[in-house]
Amino acid sequence: MYRLFAGVLMCSPLFAAPVPVGGFETNGNTIRSWPLVGDGGFELAPDAAASLPIQVPALTDKEREAGGEWRGLLSVDLYGSSGKQSGKVLLEALDPASGEVFASGATEVSSPAPRAEWVVISSSGHPGAEADKAFDGDIKTDWHSNYSGQQDKPPHWLGLEFGKPTRLTRIRYTPRQGGFTNGVARRYRLEIRLPGEDWKSVNSGETIEADNRKTLEITLPEPVIVDAFRFVIESDWSGGGFGTAAEVEAVGVKLNPLTPMAAGSRAWAEIPAEMMKLLEGKTFGLRVKNGPDASVVIGTPRLERLHLEPSPKLYGRSNGGLGPDKLAAGLLGFDALTEHKQTSLAVMTVQSGSSAAREHLKTGDVILAIAGKPLPVNDLSPGWEWFQRSHEAIIGRETELALKAGKTTLPITLLRKGKVETIEFPLARKRAFTTMNPADDPEAARLLEDCLEFLVRTQKEDGSWSGDMIRTCYSALALIATGEAKHKSRVRKAVEWAKEKYKKPDDYGNLGFWAGAYAGILYSEWHLATGDKSVLKNLDELRDWAVNGQHPSKWDVPALGHGPSGLPYEEKALVAPACHLLVFEALAMRCGMKSGIWELLMPYMEMSWSDPKEGGHGSLGYNRSYKDTEEFWSRSGLFAMAAHLRNQRPDMRDAMTGFMAANHPWIRNSHAYGEPGGSLGLLGLNLALPDAYQKIISEYAWWFALAWEPGYGLHFTTPHMGAPYMGEDDLINATYALVLQGPKKSLHLTGSTTHGSLK
Repeated sequence: MYRLFAGVLMCSPLFAAPVPVGGFETNGNTIRSWPLVGDGGFELAPDAAASLPIQVPALTDKEREAGGEWRGLLSVDLYGSSGKQSGKVLLEALDPASGEVFASGATEVSSPAPRAEWVVISSSGHPGAEADKAFDGDIKTDWHSNYSGQQDKPPHWLGLEFGKPTRLTRIRYTPRQGGFTNGVARRYRLEIRLPGEDWKSVNSGETIEADNRKTLEITLPEPVIVDAFRFVIESDWSGGGFGTAAEVEAVGVKLNPLTPMAAGSRAWAEIPAEMMKLLEGKTFGLRVKNGPDASVVIGTPRLERLHLEPSPKLYGRSNGGLGPDKLAAGLLGFDALTEHKQTSLAVMTVQSGSSAAREHLKTGDVILAIAGKPLPVNDLSPGWEWFQRSHEAIIGRETELALKAGKTTLPITLLRKGKVETIEFPLARKRAFTTMNPADDPEAARLLEDCLEFLVRTQKEDGSWSGDMIRTCYSALALIATGEAKHKSRVRKAVEWAKEKYKKPDDYGNLGFWAGAYAGILYSEWHLATGDKSVLKNLDELRDWAVNGQHPSKWDVPALGHGPSGLPYEEKALVAPACHLLVFEALAMRCGMKSGIWELLMPYMEMSWSDPKEGGHGSLGYNRSYKDTEEFWSRSGLFAMAAHLRNQRPDMRDAMTGFMAANHPWIRNSHAYGEPGGSLGLLGLNLALPDAYQKIISEYAWWFALAWEPGYGLHFTTPHMGAPYMGEDDLINATYALVLQGPKKSLHLTGSTTHGSLK
């Protein structure tokens, strides 16, 4: 008996956490391992069944605080059949005492199962020291047998399974190079598996001594064609019963890079809320049964807990964390609760008159698949996984693919009232995006028109947008950027509102460097567009107020905090509000204002920059002590924008924009922002690295495709390290109405050098 560990879910978000479920045990007969890159890889023979127990944890405190009822969703991925015939899979939940089935679901498997060139197999793996660490070519990373909870007993092993018979001559085992002797192999053996046969030992022995960490090379008696091999550690030098390895190598076998394989289909079974309540803290049985016709390849099973009436009460912490968050599908007409590590998407609200409303979508309906493809494991961590495999990205891309293919509907598979059904959702658009530049992309032009119309109809009587300086600044700038005289009175009204609200700099408040910077940016662009000199006094006062608001930082150079009262974080301060002020000053200099903030802050900014000449990554850090690669987007884009407008420090500008271009999936992870941080970074790229901007904005067509409700505008969605309290629909329609106009360079912020565009 052995167990294949691949993709076992171990994380626990605050709400609706996936319940940790292990893999099936393989026995080499009715259940065999299958070379599959992804979640699982088990070949189930005809008429065979695979079972395992599932412990349902108690609700978390936060889940209880949310109130309401929770149901369960059982699922297992189906990758296809291993022969030419179709297979039929039945998924069952069983009462362990009586054997009674209390939930079930069935589906047919018709396509042939894919085979990976190779996959890592192991007896176990400790979180952070998984078996793939022994095949990454880096002796500084280690595999270690599991020792959390109940320690797995020896023997421990790891190896490779191949997608096709492979010639094997010898293997190398390199012990971990540091640390104690825990897990360092003492007695060992090498086992191989020939095609269609079981494991057999072909070599065994004992290493020389505990402290000898040299590579052990094991040569087979003769070259042989194998399906798999594994290095088995029978005992280790510590005597503790562990297993480790820095590297294991099949000499002469090239391991090409692999990508995860998506399941072709999935079987689902709903556990009703009343049953889930009874199961809390208890164990039930899960069984997967195969029909008589063909072997099928299945993945690791899952159990997810879903609220019957999902709502914003279930949201995770904004300003960081992994959600849950809102996924706004404006094109399809619903908002959903997007959750980390789930394979389902629960509907929260439905827009009246939308495709979702016409298809009678209801709160609590659960989306399971798009265009016939099961939703993958959702990843809300900022980065490439989110960009490629988040539910938001998957659904957005499928809508664009459907439009490019000339389709008018999108198939969506739902779980509703305990049954799985597929509905053809009408698409509210006829064409896909092309370049995302309104100048030559008709759909982008329509989107921009909707965003601008949103701004026109939502301006308040007092001239502001939502009574907020940030949203008012973006909205007014977007209208100036049109160059259309019809918007001049609206922008003038916004400028007058700001001048009245902030009659003197102290009126910006203790957090005023943020609001003041936005006001200064608006005043500057207004003056440059109209020649209105009434705002010039405000520019000088704002600069002086900022300069006088300096304090000595921990590093004995002046810095700015959120406002003039002091520096946060033990006098370390932060660069973000300063970056906004630097952009304001760069624009105000074009209005005739003298510089002062730049000269004050440059020593602090240089300290906070991760200088490539000193081995740094190139982006702008939070401050000198935290030069991260996670929340860099807006602060790097803002500084690059200021440097470009001033034509100074091209080295800093280019390093920052280069890092942004290479790491754009962190776009919504700007510290305390999400949005408008994402748009600020894009504006910085548009100005300082326009080719990268054009490439990146095109790669995010999927987000615009999903968030845009034609005739309305954009809907606010997943913030990452965002702050929805800064604005939702009223914020992103303003920010992206500005971003989409960036390439035409109609503002100094976006590349203009002319004056009087609205005279």
